Amino acid sequence: MKKTILLIFSLIVLITAVAFADLTIQYFTGKSTQDGILLEWKTGDEGGTSYFQIERSANNPNNFIYLYTINATGNNSFYSYLDNSLMRMSGSSIYYYRLKCVKPGGSYVYSNTITVVHSVSGIKDTWGSIKAIFR
Repeated sequence: MKKTILLIFSLIVLITAVAFADLTIQYFTGKSTQDGILLEWKTGDEGGTSYFQIERSANNPNNFIYLYTINATGNNSFYSYLDNSLMRMSGSSIYYYRLKCVKPGGSYVYSNTITVVHSVSGIKDTWGSIKAIFR
């Protein structure tokens, strides 16, 4: 019985790995800008990926939240997303990002996690506080 369960589990893991073996993300980067954090990635073979969901975690690499969905456009494509929701936060912070790469049937795999340090200038931080008072 235990051997059968182990064999079935091994086959599931193997099938999952093979199903996404045809997805190639050539690079996935993030950089802090004046307007937020700019994420960029390029695919090689997308292997039937339907869309990418961008997820972020703040100051803890284990607490990801959904940010945005970008539809896949085909092999050798370039994608970018500006996370400007950080303008409400002040000071320097560490953010973690990952891509959830989803196939038509709903199966998915995560990209590698990247780390970006973002700091808001004192002037921009003060201006954001002033604008918040009048909302």
